[in-house]
Amino acid sequence: MLVEERTPDSVLSFCCHGCHGAYLLISGSGLADYYRRRDWQQTGLIPQAFKGEYRDAYLSRFVYPASEGSVIDIIIDGIRCASCVWLNEKIIGAIPGVLDARVNYATGRARVRFAPDKITPAAIFNRIDQIGYVPRPYTEDAAREAGQRVHKDLLIRFGTAFFLTMQLMAYAFALYAGYFQGIEPQMKAYLQLFSLLVTTPVVFYCGWPFLAGAWRGICNGAPNMELLIAIGTLSSYGYSVYATFTGGEVYYETAAMIVTLILAGRLLENGAKRRASSGIGRLLELCSGQAQRFVGEQLETVEPSELKPGDLILVAPGERFPVDGTVLEGMSDVDESAATGEPLPQVKKAGDQVIAGSSNLTGALRVHCLRKTGDSFIARVAQLVEEAQSRRAPIQAIADRVSAYFVPAVLTLAVATFCWHYSQGRSLGASLMVALAVLVIACPCALGLATPTAILAGTGAAAAQGVIFKGGDVLEGLSRVSIAVFDKTGTLTRGTPMLVDIQAGAAMTPRQVLSLAAAVECGSLHPIAKAVRDYAARHDIEYPTGTELVTLAGAGVTGRVASETVALGSVPFLERLGVSGIPAELESPEGGMLVGVAHKGRYCGTLTFKDRMRDDAPGVISYFRRKNIDTLLLSGDRQECTDKVAKSAGVARGIGSLSPADKTREIAQLQERGATVLMVGDGINDAPALSAADVGCAVAGGTDIALETSDLVLAKPDLERLSLAHRMARRTMGVVRQNLVWAFLYNLIGIPLAMSGRLTPIYAAAAMALSSVCVVGNSLRLMRTPDE
Repeated sequence: MLVEERTPDSVLSFCCHGCHGAYLLISGSGLADYYRRRDWQQTGLIPQAFKGEYRDAYLSRFVYPASEGSVIDIIIDGIRCASCVWLNEKIIGAIPGVLDARVNYATGRARVRFAPDKITPAAIFNRIDQIGYVPRPYTEDAAREAGQRVHKDLLIRFGTAFFLTMQLMAYAFALYAGYFQGIEPQMKAYLQLFSLLVTTPVVFYCGWPFLAGAWRGICNGAPNMELLIAIGTLSSYGYSVYATFTGGEVYYETAAMIVTLILAGRLLENGAKRRASSGIGRLLELCSGQAQRFVGEQLETVEPSELKPGDLILVAPGERFPVDGTVLEGMSDVDESAATGEPLPQVKKAGDQVIAGSSNLTGALRVHCLRKTGDSFIARVAQLVEEAQSRRAPIQAIADRVSAYFVPAVLTLAVATFCWHYSQGRSLGASLMVALAVLVIACPCALGLATPTAILAGTGAAAAQGVIFKGGDVLEGLSRVSIAVFDKTGTLTRGTPMLVDIQAGAAMTPRQVLSLAAAVECGSLHPIAKAVRDYAARHDIEYPTGTELVTLAGAGVTGRVASETVALGSVPFLERLGVSGIPAELESPEGGMLVGVAHKGRYCGTLTFKDRMRDDAPGVISYFRRKNIDTLLLSGDRQECTDKVAKSAGVARGIGSLSPADKTREIAQLQERGATVLMVGDGINDAPALSAADVGCAVAGGTDIALETSDLVLAKPDLERLSLAHRMARRTMGVVRQNLVWAFLYNLIGIPLAMSGRLTPIYAAAAMALSSVCVVGNSLRLMRTPDE
């Protein structure tokens, strides 16, 4: 709605009558200068805001393509419990054209994947609005405001309920005393009327979220836990109103205490939920602040979101890197712990990559931006963590199936309990209170919270340690693995060659051979060249700079050192150059790679290179063996090399000379024999095997992380994190089972107690709230790093 106000100088436009009224009030008070002084950064109201109408023209900017269909993220106001999540997923998922819908209980954020040729975003928003929730397009500001608004609303409702209930208890004590010791009818009537006045706002204001949620469940044919709370509260309130005007005994304190105790549980639960999901916010805050961008040789201050690939920025000591980038100039110690979990600072110099969110510690760096803030490593990890918290573990299906039949069964039990007690001669009020106790204590909060809170806490704690699970199903799968399969190059080994031996020919020393090799490799970026230069640096071997350097890919390099020809490369390469004196047979110690060196046309020495075993590889293999999990090494290298690496790392068996398709077939055969397979690879050439395994784990580093090819990602090439991931998966699933057992036992014990009349509605409400808090508290134990 557009409202216009004409002034002598201009025409002012307002988005609605509310804003227009605010303008008239402010201007009428002589404060119109406010509109000239304010610094307004936020966008205005969306078209048709608060009217249940949504425009595709506006919503289309929040839609992005997916591998199948399109995706839109939605903040759903009013998500208060696991039943709300279940209801929204069922209703949205049933819309024709919607392919998938997942609601994150912690953040109230829904991710909806849909076919754009069959359904529009506006139709999805209108359907959510029709079932009584308020949908809004997801932005970081909107998500933060929604969380703050929910927390503030809970605080106000609980504070009001607590204050009024304490007042009500004074009247209740007086009525109880009068019941046992006698009270004048007029005084009793006054106390009951005061109780009615105090209880009414508790039930209809403080308890309104429960009443609204119950009505939504009824309208959508999906009775939920809030229906039980609403029936219990309204029944005790309605019966008490009837008794007030007919001279009977009232139970206002029961209605008020049910609302107050459940609000207390919701408040504690919301705080725990915010704490468990706060890791995502902390990750995204790492990329907040401001950046210094070069314009020529001048600096300008910009928001990180304004940076584009190719921009040049200056990052001073003490600042964080706003985006992923490459260092062009300078040297500094960089703390990457927030992104990779690595506790020690890393030295960064020209040519090294830096990760968004890392802290620059010692020196100023000029950095070339590689990607936008939204595409940075930190942003992608935050997105993965949130998706993981939304993806359900298969074990949650048990709770979902039970919850679907739970509410109708409890309603039937409550009616049967009332009829039984009333038929046995108990009064109407006493029979009603017993039935209400059954309704209240049977609330399936704990059952609904058992799995999502544990998954939420487990994935959040793992992400803080550099272990990214892509869903609760991955947690459950990793906890059940029976065999761990490893790739060799780049996984158990470092994937980079190291010079391990120098064999000098006649009239040459090993130092002279190495000096010649380093001279012709001084400007090369090839891994062999780097290994030669590293060896020279470690052993203080000086070497001149070669000239006329020519590199032939896959063969070798030639050049001049002190005006004399030098060649380095494979034996066939040297033979093509006409080098003399090449030994008839060259032996490679322990399966290493041989590179020959020639000087003035004669063979003068041999360099032996080997891939290095990761220092942490034997440790993680030993961990799996202690857990009675089999290990297997699959490699494309020769069988001889594969066997040696397997023996050195402690792997039970190695299979070499495999293509990517062969590795996939090996994994399929293991699965056919009933094994649950964990495949660990570098996430690039092992993509088919990673996809075929029950759980695929990519071992990567920094911005090279293979986010799309695996279920589990180690943010730094540190295999010790794999054992941490396995321990966290087992702990999380253990907590899920504990929560489910507790929820079932709680109802198994509590419902019969309530049906027998041994549990009043007030105690039932307290027990119900306590059960939810226990489940959430048990899940929060996962926030601690798991021990061995």
